[in-house]
Amino acid sequence: MDSGSMDELLRVLRLSDERELYERGIEQGRASGRSVEELVGALAKLPGVAGLDALRVSRRLVELLTGARWHMMRQAREEGASWSDIGQALDMTRQAAHDFYRRKTDQQDQHAADSHHVTSSRAVLDPKAALDG
Repeated sequence: MDSGSMDELLRVLRLSDERELYERGIEQGRASGRSVEELVGALAKLPGVAGLDALRVSRRLVELLTGARWHMMRQAREEGASWSDIGQALDMTRQAAHDFYRRKTDQQDQHAADSHHVTSSRAVLDPKAALDG
């Protein structure tokens, strides 16, 4: 259950969250103006999601989003954003943003060293650029 499209992965997590909300509402006796009977009925209609399956899906989504973050960071740099700008957007220091990007670029080097993406990714890691404001 840990592969699939982003939409499918998100659907599983939403389903897991929805089940948890209904279960909490049942434990508390009601939720959002709905009776316990309504919550039990709604919960019975939802497909089951095991906690470990939801955890695997969560891990896969984090992997996908981390990869997307790396590409967005490269795009921001190519568009002229400073490492400080990127760090601020990510609520981290410029050095932390730069280090994250460098680690992900190093990982890419191991998998596709002759790729155009690796070359363009390395270009935004210019040593002078790493020190920019």
